[in-house]
Amino acid sequence: MTIVLMHLLAAYAVLAGPWLGRMMYQRVRRQIAAGVLDAKVRFYRQLVVEQIITTSLVLFLWRSGRIPAVSLGLVAPRSWDWSLTGLAAVVGALVWSSLQLRPKAEKLRQKVQDSVGALIPDSHSERSWWPVVSVGAGVSEELVFRGFLLYYLSLYLPHLNGAERMLLVSLSFGLAHIYQGWKGAVGTGFLGLILGGLYLLTGSLLLPVVIHAVVDARVLLMFPPNASPRLAAQGNA
Repeated sequence: MTIVLMHLLAAYAVLAGPWLGRMMYQRVRRQIAAGVLDAKVRFYRQLVVEQIITTSLVLFLWRSGRIPAVSLGLVAPRSWDWSLTGLAAVVGALVWSSLQLRPKAEKLRQKVQDSVGALIPDSHSERSWWPVVSVGAGVSEELVFRGFLLYYLSLYLPHLNGAERMLLVSLSFGLAHIYQGWKGAVGTGFLGLILGGLYLLTGSLLLPVVIHAVVDARVLLMFPPNASPRLAAQGNA
């Protein structure tokens, strides 16, 4: 049963996930255009449910003994000193760069409107949900891609070396975000390479999870609440 579950999870990450993500994103865009006030919050809740399910599946495979903890990166970093120093430097740089972009928020909104505009939280309720979505993405996507999928490829494509497996995983990670357009998919794939490098360097998913979550959460720093007609109607919901 666990082997079947592994195949299904791999198929979902590589094939079904990108299709489902695109379908869900197009739907929320239509709902926003139609004036549905809580469209984004509904979308965020759906994302969190998907994150919980995929995280639970990976942890089940671990707890069942099918995948060792070390193969999922569920271990301490090789060096806490270097890892914490690097983490502080990267998070500090992300926060600083986000604050620097904040004065250009409206121009950025217009620039990304056709790619990730429907993802950007505006209202109080949307901004309250966004940290949950960000942390969930950091945990679930790192477990699925950098943890599970790398291990899965080592089992079923053993002729590939570590760099080739990392490239395939990063490509799959980028395709999982194809709803953002091809530029978004390429950028996300490149981010996947960086996160994968941190995983290989430290031997742990700690840094990739935290940095992934911060990369997503910095949207709250870059974009202040948007006083749009839609939000004026929504009030402080």
